[in-house]
Amino acid sequence: MSKYLRNKVKDLEREVKDRFVGNREAIEAITLNLLHRRSTTLIRAPRGLGKSTLMILFLKGIYGDDYVILSGASEIKRGEVVGRLHIPSLEKEGVERVIWAAFVKSHGKGIDEVNRLNPYTAANIYHLLQFGEVWAYGKRYIVGDYTLIGNENPHDPTTFIHPPPFYDRFDICVFLRSLTFSEKFTLEDLIDKFGGDLVETMPQVLSIEELEEIRREVHEIELDVELRGMINLMVRDFQACIRNKEYSEIKPPTLCEGCHFIRDICSKIVEGLSERAIVVLSNLAKAKEWLHGKVEIMDLMNMFKWTLPHRLSLVRTKSIVDDIQELLSTELDKIRERERRKQWAILNELYRGFSRDLYFRAREIALEDMVFAEELIKLERKWIEEKKMREDESLGFYLRHRSGKLSTY
Repeated sequence: MSKYLRNKVKDLEREVKDRFVGNREAIEAITLNLLHRRSTTLIRAPRGLGKSTLMILFLKGIYGDDYVILSGASEIKRGEVVGRLHIPSLEKEGVERVIWAAFVKSHGKGIDEVNRLNPYTAANIYHLLQFGEVWAYGKRYIVGDYTLIGNENPHDPTTFIHPPPFYDRFDICVFLRSLTFSEKFTLEDLIDKFGGDLVETMPQVLSIEELEEIRREVHEIELDVELRGMINLMVRDFQACIRNKEYSEIKPPTLCEGCHFIRDICSKIVEGLSERAIVVLSNLAKAKEWLHGKVEIMDLMNMFKWTLPHRLSLVRTKSIVDDIQELLSTELDKIRERERRKQWAILNELYRGFSRDLYFRAREIALEDMVFAEELIKLERKWIEEKKMREDESLGFYLRHRSGKLSTY
């Protein structure tokens, strides 16, 4: 059964690629993200690059014509998003009955031009994504499994500014690029091949029952402990700040002045990742293992490219795609250096018991790795209490006196 379902997923990806020119990586990312429960995807691109087309191709490929799309460009009423009162019941029986909106009840959900949703509509959708439920007139509706794909052009002049937690509820964010010279000819050929309508010719490849079975199998996959550790470590690298910027009213780059780790990834990030990033990356890794049989370090790097853009707030941004790629290149170098130094094996030995020689070796490593430093400082507290070392010879003491008093120690 699993082989049959894997082939169906590959068929879905192929049918979309047959109708959508270029942007292969974005299609592969969306396909992978579809394979876990309550999948949410955000597609970003300037106008006219096929955001809506790609969204509908995937929705049709899974749900046929049984999906609902809201348009941020239109004046959406509460009844279209959540539900409305059944007036005859209220008038005749004095009973408030809610007719829940098709958008809420549908397994396939689309949002066209997310950036143009008014704040009230966005708040209702946020609640749905956050809690898996909606409320109307004192009544609650529990939303089951679904697929939600949204698209936006954030540079549209009519854009509303949605808060970061709203975007954090989207699992991944993919960007579409414009077509190259030769790809434009390919698109013309495709339009002729499919009779001028790429969307209407898209077949339903998966049934709802097949998708449910796929998501059940993906959910039951247990990731290797080293892979889980790598996901947690990479996310921590995009969170950690030795000066606790999440509690500080001063943000980078001002907060970073004089910090020992001024050249690390942390100095380039104003606000780090939420813990939701770990959940998303774990789901993507499970989906990758289910679909292709293995997950490697470069697979995780690709997954990070889709997980970071809508969650990170950078100190300086020129091109978010290039900026993210630069950060990930730095992260990959750090991972390889950690492997070369065997630093986690050293830390594990120190967890088992204090060794002065091993400690001083770990301390040298910690001066170049903030996440490693965090863990070593926690051990130092224990050793100081046990009188195994003096506070003034600890890494925490050195960092406090080198770059100002730290609230982490």
